[in-house]
Amino acid sequence: MKLKNYCATLILFTSTFNASAWDAKVTNILHHRDWVAVTLTPDPGPGKCEKGSPYLVKVDETAKSQQLFSMILTALATGKTISGYDDPCVNAIWGNSRPSIERLNLKAN
Repeated sequence: MKLKNYCATLILFTSTFNASAWDAKVTNILHHRDWVAVTLTPDPGPGKCEKGSPYLVKVDETAKSQQLFSMILTALATGKTISGYDDPCVNAIWGNSRPSIERLNLKAN
């Protein structure tokens, strides 16, 4: 019985931990210095930040950054949906804290 409870708890924890926080389509992007502002529809909202969409992505020479930017461009060009998570807020553009995108899934719709 204890093993069943443990397994059920583990499955519940891992399934909620890996679940995405939002799904949206990329409708516009704006590149500004080291950041890309990504407009999403529907707007997932501000989460813990002051403002919602556009969400911000740090663009630099790292493989992670280039992969995120490539996925966002693919979503914009193809109309595919992306799903994201509750990533940290940043104050990079426009002086308000906005959600960042650090983890992303490109859906096959």
